[in-house]
Amino acid sequence: MAGPISEMKRVYNYVAPKSPSELIDCSSFTIDFENRKFLNMGFEPNNQFDIVLQIITPSRYVNISSDFLKRIFSLMGNILSHILDPAVKYKKIIFLECELVLITSMVYKGEHVLVIESKEINGCRI
Repeated sequence: MAGPISEMKRVYNYVAPKSPSELIDCSSFTIDFENRKFLNMGFEPNNQFDIVLQIITPSRYVNISSDFLKRIFSLMGNILSHILDPAVKYKKIIFLECELVLITSMVYKGEHVLVIESKEINGCRI
């Protein structure tokens, strides 16, 4: 007879989430397993085989092109100085925008956070 549940050892196998759209040669990365946040990167066959980064949360995802990702990295110093400065009062700032993605800041649970929002899918932001 098995002992109490607390004595039983459970083994959990990691299963990467399925990509919202099929990517070719896809690599998956875990950002935060407990909160189910993942990155998928690969070639998107529906978009001239461009390299796409998908940021996936339990209920939403956003696709970012490699060119847009380069633009984000060029602004990373400004983005981090705003988000990490506790003295800054909340003011929504648009850091970067293109026809597909909008990057802003907001206060969530008392902290400044970076928001990446898809302009293709209404209400899809992470």
